[in-house]
Amino acid sequence: MARGFNYAPGASDEVELAGKPDLTRTMVQSLASGRNAVVREVIAQRGDLPLGTMVGLAHDRATEVRAALAANPAATEPVLEHLSTDRHVEVLHAVIANPQVPAGIVERLAFHRKDEVRSHAVRRLDELAPVHESVDHGTPELREREPMADVVPMRSQQVSLHDQGGPRPVRTAPVRGFLPAEEA
Repeated sequence: MARGFNYAPGASDEVELAGKPDLTRTMVQSLASGRNAVVREVIAQRGDLPLGTMVGLAHDRATEVRAALAANPAATEPVLEHLSTDRHVEVLHAVIANPQVPAGIVERLAFHRKDEVRSHAVRRLDELAPVHESVDHGTPELREREPMADVVPMRSQQVSLHDQGGPRPVRTAPVRGFLPAEEA
């Protein structure tokens, strides 16, 4: 490894080894517990991380490692829950941008004290909002349960309360103590 350039591509054999897809679990755990933060960051991006390794990397001292784990689509919900309480903004942005993050975590981050985290979470919630589409489930029983539209169809003509639409109704039943105008 070149002195002072452990972040350069090809500077460390361990970085190249961590990027290989055919690593065994013991090799992954060994590299995840190493001293090189760049290697741990590459390991945190893997989709085949064991849960124990994920938990260990979620508590890593390097912000880049935690951010890489937060952006990993294979991260479990409890790990994302823990990372959503991180102090560093780049970790929180990675949690929000994760395609597998539950909406509840994003909703909680929408009330974060930092403006940039709040605005990113609100934009993400807008993306996660369900789009109402008519889905044909194929079975009539499920088609009956299809949600109804919230919009009432408009009439072709406007209705006015002051229009004299026709003759006024006449009361035909006798009312006690009332004499019609012709009898009075």
